[in-house]
Amino acid sequence: MKISQFVTVILSLTSGTLAKSFCDTKDHSGKSIKETSNKVGAIGDIGYELWSDSGDNSATFYSDGSFSCSFKNAKDYLCRSGLSFDSTKTHKEIGHIYADFKLVKQDIQDVDYSYIGIYGWTREPLVEYYVVDNWLSQYRPGDWVGNKKYGDFEIDGAEYTVYENTRTGPSIDGDNVTFKQYFSIRKEARDCGTIDITAHFEKWEELGLTLGKMHEAKVLGEAGSIHDGTSGTADFPYAKVYIKDAPVEEVKEESCSPKILAQGYSCCPKGCRVYETDEDGDWGYVDNEWCGCKVDYKICAKGYPCCKGDSEIYLVDEDGNWGYEDDEWCLLA
Repeated sequence: MKISQFVTVILSLTSGTLAKSFCDTKDHSGKSIKETSNKVGAIGDIGYELWSDSGDNSATFYSDGSFSCSFKNAKDYLCRSGLSFDSTKTHKEIGHIYADFKLVKQDIQDVDYSYIGIYGWTREPLVEYYVVDNWLSQYRPGDWVGNKKYGDFEIDGAEYTVYENTRTGPSIDGDNVTFKQYFSIRKEARDCGTIDITAHFEKWEELGLTLGKMHEAKVLGEAGSIHDGTSGTADFPYAKVYIKDAPVEEVKEESCSPKILAQGYSCCPKGCRVYETDEDGDWGYVDNEWCGCKVDYKICAKGYPCCKGDSEIYLVDEDGNWGYEDDEWCLLA
C-alpha cells in the first residue's frame, strides 16, 4: 500500500528554562557554508539567502539554523536563515510558525536603517513582510517604513507598530515588480527571544492585510546606508524557525493494481464493484470513468464485498457462492 502524507517536523522550546538556554548560546554548531556573493541556497533542511547591492560582504550559514552576517561598505545588505516553502500553502495550512533567535552585534558602523527579526515573502498576493524585534541603526525604524500606519498593537506579549507599504523594485518574482510590504516593529528592542510569527500574520489579516501562499519564513539580519555604506557583523549564534500544531493532510491510500495506476487511471473509492478483471487487475466503473478496485475491499454484487480469504461456501444463489468474513457476508470469486 502506497501512503503519501505531509509530515512536519515539530521543534519547540517552550519552557522558561529552555528559553534561557538558547539565549545563553555562544557558539554555532553543525556543518557550515560561507557565501561571498548573492546566493539562495540550503544546508540540510535550512534555507538561506545572502543579498547585497554593493560592498565587500559575506555570510556563514550553519546546519543548526544559526548564521553570521558580515558586511563592509554596503548600501543595502541582507542575510537570512530559516524555513523555505514551495508557495502552495498558506500559513494556516502549514501550521503555527515560531522563531527563536539570539543576536550579537559586532563593530557596527554607519548604519542608517536596519531590520533584525523575521523576514519572508508570500505569493498570490506577492507580499514582502517583516517582524522587526531589533535593529543595528542608532534609532528604531520609524514612520518612513510605510505609506500607511495602522497604529500600535499588543502582539505576542509586546507592543508593535504595524505599517503597510506599496513598493516597486526587486522581488522574488523579478527586479521591477510592484508588491505590498507589511511591517510589525517592536517598541522595545531585544537581543534574544521567541517570536510568534503566526500571531503577527493573524493581526495583519485582522487589519485587512492579506497574505498569500508561503514562500519563506526566516530570521533576518539587514542593514543599509543612505551615505557611503555600512559595515559590521550581525551574529546569530542561535536561530531556529519551526512549526507547531501542523495540520495533517488526508492520507491517500492507493491499494489497487500498480499496473492500472501506471496507465493513468486512479483507484476507485472504497467499495467498488468489479466489472472486469484482466492481467492488469480488477476494474471498476465510477462516475463514467474506469478505475482500479482496491484489493482489500471490492464489491462483488448487491453491495456485498468479495471474500478476501478462503472462506467456506455457506450459500449458493443466482449471484454466486457466498462466504462469511469479518462478521459480514461476502462473495467468493
